[in-house]
Amino acid sequence: MQSLSNTTTLIRLTLMTAAVVVIGNLAGCGSDAQPMLHATIQVASITQNGGCEDVNVKVVPVTLLPGAPKLSNSKEFLTPVKLAKGADGVSCTGESVTVPMAPGKWKFLVGLPSDTVSCERDITDAGSLVVAIKDGEAGCK
Repeated sequence: MQSLSNTTTLIRLTLMTAAVVVIGNLAGCGSDAQPMLHATIQVASITQNGGCEDVNVKVVPVTLLPGAPKLSNSKEFLTPVKLAKGADGVSCTGESVTVPMAPGKWKFLVGLPSDTVSCERDITDAGSLVVAIKDGEAGCK
């Protein structure tokens, strides 16, 4: 019985050591790579016929920087933003996070009741990743 107990303990110890080595290698694997970047898009609008209509924000690359993480997006895409009515009964607000984006300059476009709002923002790990779009105002903050 003692031999079986020692064998089981040895197998467990070997498996734990292998797991620690694998986890350590995975943790160090991407240490030199840039982090994945996600922009947070905030939209403020007004009600239409008493309700809030969800919007799609079109995100288009303008100028991308080299060295983007492999899984980051470098092509045009849409980010849906669900809008909810504010306490005042007139405003609509919503927020959504984009898919991973390659670092660089990106253009954001959204059709709102007053007009189409567009702006360009630098999306980098050193800058602000919040894009605030408000109906009736040019650009974004």
